[in-house]
Amino acid sequence: MQRRSLLKGLMMGGLGGVLHVTSPSLARALAADIGCSASIANTCFDESQRKMCAVLAELIIPTTDTPGAIEAGVPAFVEMMVSDWYTPAEREIFLEGMSALDRDCFDRYSNAFLELGEEQQIKALSHQEDLAATYQPPKDDTSFLIPKEDEHAPFFDKLKELVVIGYYHSEVGAKQELIYNPMPMEYREIPFVEVGRQWSS
Repeated sequence: MQRRSLLKGLMMGGLGGVLHVTSPSLARALAADIGCSASIANTCFDESQRKMCAVLAELIIPTTDTPGAIEAGVPAFVEMMVSDWYTPAEREIFLEGMSALDRDCFDRYSNAFLELGEEQQIKALSHQEDLAATYQPPKDDTSFLIPKEDEHAPFFDKLKELVVIGYYHSEVGAKQELIYNPMPMEYREIPFVEVGRQWSS
């Protein structure tokens, strides 16, 4: 629940209530109204990478009182984005990131990521987060206002962005994790304590 609350805060705390997208490819896909139901035209994942992507997505947004990333179709969304929409540079960073994660798991635990227990998988993913935190994006004097698009962002940042955006653009994320109101048509102030969830529309 703490992880999901944090991610929801990131999602809802951005400009206009939407997490700012830093990947130029993801921005183009969202502008084209691509969602979790889109098919994958030219996959670049093998079966092991596909399984790893599913586990990683569920670690970031696990099943709690509402469905997690897997049930929302997020792994397929991530694969579609990396395969069909990412630039070559973004795709290389993502695929190498998964390989680096596996190598790190062998170094630390003498086993592949998929062979580890959940506790070790979380520690391995947390290490990737720590590594990503050291990344310095290209200097921009206005980046303190709105983060700029950056195709060279590290693997963990790309993964988290795809999982969170994919989840909250899915029907599960919009209608079960959030409270769905397709046509509000009026302005009303509703205390959060009365509904217990954020709204989507």
